[in-house]
Amino acid sequence: MRTPDGKQVSLADATLPIGRTLRIAPAFTAVATAADISVETTIHVAYSPDFGRYRIAASGHQIVGPDGEITPSVLRRIRLGELLAAAVPYCVAVSDDELGHGIVRDLVGASGRLLPKWMADTAAHAGPTRDTLELVQLAYGVAALAGQPPMQAVAAELGIPTRTATHWIARARQAGLLEGITYTAGRQPKGS
Repeated sequence: MRTPDGKQVSLADATLPIGRTLRIAPAFTAVATAADISVETTIHVAYSPDFGRYRIAASGHQIVGPDGEITPSVLRRIRLGELLAAAVPYCVAVSDDELGHGIVRDLVGASGRLLPKWMADTAAHAGPTRDTLELVQLAYGVAALAGQPPMQAVAAELGIPTRTATHWIARARQAGLLEGITYTAGRQPKGS
C-alpha cells in the first residue's frame, strides 16, 4: 500500500481518527496481480466521511507478461472488492494496550485472523465488557471500512452468534466506539 505521494503506508500516515482506538490513512493506492489472470490492477482509494468507509475513486489495469490481454472477460474476473478488503488492514492503525499499537496488518496473527484466538475466546466468554466492545470496534471497523459486512466479521472474529454480534455492535455504537464508521446493508440506492 502506498500513500498518494507514492510512499509506503506507515503508522505515521494513519492520521484520521475513527472511533476511539482506530486511526486510518485518509487515502492510499493498492496494486495487485491476481494469480489466475495476467493483469495488474491498481486502485486509488479515499475515506469518505459521508459514507463512513473507504471508496475506490479510480482503478487501472495493465497486462503482465507477453501473453496477457485485457478483454471484457478478463475485466469481469477482476475483483476490486477483494483487493480493497485485502488492503484496508495495511491502512488502519490501532492504539490499545491489549491489542497493541501499530498497523492492524502487523498485529494480525499467523492464522490470518484480526484477533488472536485466545483473545476472541476470552471476549466471547466475558460478554460485552468495555474491552470486548473495543474488539468489536476493531473487527467492525476494518470490515465496514472495506465495504464488507461488519456484523458477519464481528461474529466470525469473536466466534459468537450473529444475534449476539448485532447486540454487541449496538452497545459499541452507544458507547461511541463506532463514530465515523457506517455500513448500510443490502442494495444501495442509485448504485452507490
